[in-house]
Amino acid sequence: MNKLAVTKLQCIFCIAAVLTVSANALAERVPATFGDPEAERALGKFIVFPEIEGKVSVMLNCISRVQGSGKMRKSGCYVENQFDLPFAEAVKKAAKKARMSPAIIDGKNREIYLQFRVEFIQEGEDREIILYPNPAEAENLQEYGMHHIAAQRTIGKEGWMKVCPQRAGFVVVARAHVSMEGVASSVSLHHGAGIVPTGPCQNAIIEAITSSDYAPATVDNIAVPSTFVEPFGN
Repeated sequence: MNKLAVTKLQCIFCIAAVLTVSANALAERVPATFGDPEAERALGKFIVFPEIEGKVSVMLNCISRVQGSGKMRKSGCYVENQFDLPFAEAVKKAAKKARMSPAIIDGKNREIYLQFRVEFIQEGEDREIILYPNPAEAENLQEYGMHHIAAQRTIGKEGWMKVCPQRAGFVVVARAHVSMEGVASSVSLHHGAGIVPTGPCQNAIIEAITSSDYAPATVDNIAVPSTFVEPFGN
């Protein structure tokens, strides 16, 4: 075998090795998903469309802590007006019964902070409920579309909760870049509401973002880099 043939063969082996490593790396960080919509305990099966007459178009931003078992805890949706309330309540009730496909980080089921949206559409006799596994961050929607799965942060000791003031009514929004390997960087904080947290509190939130494990954002089961956004407050 001549040297050129050997070099080409080595390159093929190198490419194959890189692809194998990449596939293994992605397999170690799998996000939580709504799973099969036909599954017995799929979230969509438990959401009851509120009995409201007329045309309906409601989009809710919701959160939940999805445990390693797939159980949804401390679920809720943000409401902008009274009209949203029955829809938010419908999601909250459904989440208590539903089970998701849990996140898997390095071979272990992990509890994650899930941000998702639920859309209610009613036109005449037709009703539709659509689930979106992301919080509609503009940059990600533009790049990856409405149905991409957003990056998910694993829930750990959450040291910021001990450092930040209790019952102070503050909200700050953390933004970061999360790589396709599930690593957060370039964290910034933006004041949302209430008091401005102290320096130690802000540093603790940044530490929580940078030290946490992540399931990266995915599009068609392929990991992609993304902008990660998470509100912190009490």
